[in-house]
Amino acid sequence: MNTLYVDNIILNGEKSSLYCENGTIAAIGEIHEADETLDGRGCVVMPPMLNSHTHAAMTLFRGNGDDLPLMEWLQTRVWPYEQDITKDEIYWGTRLAIIEMLRSGCTFFNDMYWDFHVCARAVEETGIRSLISAVFIDFGDKDQARRQRDLNERLYKEASQYSDRVQFAVAPHAIYTVGEEMLRWAADFTRENNLKFHIHLSETEQEVKDCMAEHGCSPVEYLDRLGAVSERLVAAHTVWLSDRDIALLGEHKAVCAHNPVSNMKLAVGGVYPYKKLQEAGAITALATDGAGSNNNLDLFEEMKIAALLQKFHTNDPTALSAPEVLAMANDNPAKFFGLSGAEIKVGREADFILVDTSHVEMNPSHDFISHLVYAANGTVVDSVVVDGKILMKHRYIEGEEEVIAHTNEMAVQMFDRVDNGK
Repeated sequence: MNTLYVDNIILNGEKSSLYCENGTIAAIGEIHEADETLDGRGCVVMPPMLNSHTHAAMTLFRGNGDDLPLMEWLQTRVWPYEQDITKDEIYWGTRLAIIEMLRSGCTFFNDMYWDFHVCARAVEETGIRSLISAVFIDFGDKDQARRQRDLNERLYKEASQYSDRVQFAVAPHAIYTVGEEMLRWAADFTRENNLKFHIHLSETEQEVKDCMAEHGCSPVEYLDRLGAVSERLVAAHTVWLSDRDIALLGEHKAVCAHNPVSNMKLAVGGVYPYKKLQEAGAITALATDGAGSNNNLDLFEEMKIAALLQKFHTNDPTALSAPEVLAMANDNPAKFFGLSGAEIKVGREADFILVDTSHVEMNPSHDFISHLVYAANGTVVDSVVVDGKILMKHRYIEGEEEVIAHTNEMAVQMFDRVDNGK
């Protein structure tokens, strides 16, 4: 039995403690002996952040290829380097991303990248949780489609070797990079095996125009025609949506992952329609996208920018309030990803963070949630616990220096290989 006792914390405004057994919160406010203890230092305990869409290993691309339009960025600063990216590069890029997310209170990320097993290894070794997919692109090529189908079918079977902190998903990159045959296959395969379907969707106006020209409908309607719009769908971005699109996503209670920083940095030209999606019944969630287009993975920063963007865009200061955007980051998508929601209670998985309210930006103590959203960043997170195990203790994560050094080495190696033919 693995046990953890966390003392001297604030829960629901009162001094308390947590006792965890085998990855579950077993008692609150009781004194217990345990294998490991954590002094809460008077921090507030709260549920962790959930990153609903990212490309973890793209920490390798951080700061290299900024200030470009989306397609130019992809075609000149991303895809050429990813064509022969190595397993080591993916591994260390993912490890760096995990450290960055843990340091800002994120304990789960929905990842879309190239090597499922390498990412799964990084997740297993670090103790975090993830929904992992091996993204595929075929541009309608039948041979490539067959290879990707075979690979994903094999990976689905092999995913059972990992702990329950690793989940498998199917992730066609986008409707403009994956042919109709594979989109239909992905829809059928995820339905038959009750898997999540993860895709970039309606990110730009050009994507919508091209889909209308080719298929006579919007990207959401096109996916729905292929059977891919369902309660298993994670749609990243969902910026350029018609009322019909919003109704379809809401009807199926799809996750619509909002990436405000990436969207603004890449100038996608539209704004995520939060209120309409929420009212339609879609699961509104928050995400960072990859560090190549953000450039960090701090969901605290993402919350503030998401809220401000909605207020500015709608000319309504009440649009997307602090409690609402916090729910997008830690509660709304939790059940979809197989996790508990915002309440810290006996019986939930022992995933939680400790927030240090002594930080200057958390004072004076008028409104804790307001401070989290509008004043704080990830540095207010003192400690992180996942599955009843301490992953960050008073801002310390074991092995951080090694990971930073290796990632720098991998990034230089990757860019030199293409830019200088090394």
